[in-house]
Amino acid sequence: MTDSENQTLEHLLGRIAMKDQQALRTLYDLTSARLNGVAFRILQNRELSHEALQEGILQVWNNAGDYRA
Repeated sequence: MTDSENQTLEHLLGRIAMKDQQALRTLYDLTSARLNGVAFRILQNRELSHEALQEGILQVWNNAGDYRA
C-alpha cells in the first residue's frame, strides 16, 4: 500500500469517527474486495466471508474514533 493510499484511509477514518456515512461507504468501496478475499481464504465460505466483512465494517464505524496512526 502506498503512502497516498494510507493517507486516504487515515483521512476516511477521521471522517468516519465524526459519523460521516459517505466516508464509510468510500472506505468500503476501496477495501471490500481485498478484505472479503482475505476472509474467504480463511473461512472457505462465501456467505461467512461476507458476514465477517460486514461485521468488520461495523466495528470500524463504532471504533474509528479510537484509531491512532
